[in-house]
Amino acid sequence: MLMHEELAIVHLVLNTDCNAWDLRPTSASPGVCRFCYRERNRVETDADTVRRVIDRLRAESEARRCVFTGGDPVMPYDNHLEVALRHATMVGFETNLHTNGLLLKERYAGLRDHVSVYSLAIDGPDAETADWFRGQGYFERCLSNIDLLAADQRRVAFNTFTTAESVKELPRLARFIAGVTQRTEVEYWLISQYRPIGRATTRKAEIYAFERDAFVQAVDDVRGEVGEVVVYAQPTRAPQDPYPFRVWVLADGTVTADLGSVATPRNTVLGDLLTDGFEPLVRRAFALRDQAQAEGAA
Repeated sequence: MLMHEELAIVHLVLNTDCNAWDLRPTSASPGVCRFCYRERNRVETDADTVRRVIDRLRAESEARRCVFTGGDPVMPYDNHLEVALRHATMVGFETNLHTNGLLLKERYAGLRDHVSVYSLAIDGPDAETADWFRGQGYFERCLSNIDLLAADQRRVAFNTFTTAESVKELPRLARFIAGVTQRTEVEYWLISQYRPIGRATTRKAEIYAFERDAFVQAVDDVRGEVGEVVVYAQPTRAPQDPYPFRVWVLADGTVTADLGSVATPRNTVLGDLLTDGFEPLVRRAFALRDQAQAEGAA
């Protein structure tokens, strides 16, 4: 059994598609997130397999939270999201839905009773900043989702990417988030620099790779502006810097892990939890990461 101290959170990937095409690209906005680094391995599964995967996660770990991510899990087709959320809640997981929210309203009725926290992406305090990252109309849609969730007293969280320019807007964004706390519970705010993860380009480095110390200071400067909201800073890391350990489980049972290097092009595939078991695969990942870090220090 994996203890909570070893593995507190599991990321469950229902699909690797994204619905950013729902936004209109223009000369000033992409219609797809500029910083996108997601893996593009397809996930093919069925409702029964999803339930079996969640049961195995519950049986072999004391992880408290199951994070539903992608791509974007809120897609306009049946990726078994409602089944997965309902089952994860039933077996005792807290559930965190990571979504850009572009299609949230369409599926909200089937989701609302089985999501503990909705993590929404917002990269600036106004349309000019936020739409630059994600596409024309994104900020307006985000405001609408916040209104929906606040009116229904749902717990929310926020994810923010920054550039050398947009990081200057963090104080305004902090005031915006502080306003949301007056309407509904905000659990955390995750603020990130660009993470190259084996796919770095000169163009992206020019936009995102400003000084780490400047980023950390900018985040520290706004911590006191959002009340009791927990603020996490995720700065850009150099190739030799370790990453926080994360386990990703695809809805077909495939288990992958981020073993700590931004130089690798994709996560390491460990095996299939339905045949190999979940705990043995995660313990193998622990050993591989320790080996890699020992070799790096040698």
